[in-house]
Amino acid sequence: MADHTGLNLHQDVALFREAINYTASRTGFNARLIEKDYFCSVALSYLAHHGGEQLVFKGGTCLAKVHAGFYRLSEDLDFAISTPIDANRTQRRLSVEAVKCAVSDIAKHLPDFSMTEALTGANNSTQYNGMIAYQSPSTGRSENILIEVSVREPLLLPAEKAHAHTLLLDPISGQNMVPSMPLNCIARDEAFAEKFRAALSRRDVAIRDFYDLDYATQHLILDIDNPKLIAMIKSKLNVPGNSPVDVSPERLADLKRQLSTRLKPVLQEEAFQTFDLERSFELVAEVAQHFSA
Repeated sequence: MADHTGLNLHQDVALFREAINYTASRTGFNARLIEKDYFCSVALSYLAHHGGEQLVFKGGTCLAKVHAGFYRLSEDLDFAISTPIDANRTQRRLSVEAVKCAVSDIAKHLPDFSMTEALTGANNSTQYNGMIAYQSPSTGRSENILIEVSVREPLLLPAEKAHAHTLLLDPISGQNMVPSMPLNCIARDEAFAEKFRAALSRRDVAIRDFYDLDYATQHLILDIDNPKLIAMIKSKLNVPGNSPVDVSPERLADLKRQLSTRLKPVLQEEAFQTFDLERSFELVAEVAQHFSA
């Protein structure tokens, strides 16, 4: 494994398994996702070094690992490269060359990983999706990590140099086993503006977006009436390619069907039991009033 990551704890399989089980008992999170969070950190450190200076970490995994503490776990890595709205396909394609090469070459630098799907453009090259995999020391099974890179729009706020954390705890000291790592991250307020856009207009509505926003308003003092936040949400909704704002009863019904399958596995039991989907949906519907015709 490349020295720059500093993440080789999994090579001591017995200690690694003990740490995962200890962390699961201490935190109440699923052991498989605790392990995946660790391997996401390994991949994240690698991509921060090899994916190009313009690569910015974002999404729900960024919220959990950087901005908001581990209120839930995640299973993918989302990034953005700030891109002018009018950039053509060639410009977008060139902007992702470094991260495409990094994903393709990951096994050369991190022998425990493999590329299972090359980073490939979609939606007129405004989004690049790929897949990497690692061999779980705990189960021996192959586990996937989805990688998404958005090149559809400019960032509205400067990226921040922040520290990403890893949940894994030392079974002896009870302290974090993995040092935090510095990398370029989306600003917290812009991350929540993107969450609101997703909750309001994402074609395939996702329960985790609503949970993230509910958590932020309940625990992080996110002010949904802040004019700067509303302006950012409006700007992001105006980016070409978004679906119309949708806070219909049908959308709420779709979310209810995702509670047990898409949300429960990534939460602690108490957090799942106390989550109020109706409250979260009303929150998003309240924000939607700012954008009604």
